[in-house]
Amino acid sequence: MSHPTVRRHVLAALVATGLVLAGCGTDAATQDLCANAKAFGAAVTDLQSLKPDGAKIDELNAKVDAALAKLDQFQAVTEGRFDTAVSTLRANLAGFKQTLAAAGNDAFDAAAPQLTASLDELRASYATLTQSLAVQCPST
Repeated sequence: MSHPTVRRHVLAALVATGLVLAGCGTDAATQDLCANAKAFGAAVTDLQSLKPDGAKIDELNAKVDAALAKLDQFQAVTEGRFDTAVSTLRANLAGFKQTLAAAGNDAFDAAAPQLTASLDELRASYATLTQSLAVQCPST
């Protein structure tokens, strides 16, 4: 073998080794569809466990932000398979957050029925997603 050929083979081996090692550095849990679906489900359940009242606007906002972050993590591993459901859930969460912002502490009583309706829409959208995931993630 000539010197350039050996150098190419060594370079190719180094690149391949680098790619394998780079793959080993990723956290398997962050790449797991079912684990991410379960984490998002926990965030939705946590959000739904709070009753809409004026004393908890900051807590509700924080829970919506947490649910959106978990939804982003879930979407990152779905490979586009659940884009419609993810878009619907994102719209539900954004709508809930907008209603929270509009309600403020003063008008919260008037907005409570709309917040409850938003939570019901979120619950229905999440149920649709879990039905779609049932085959791949039976325990989610």
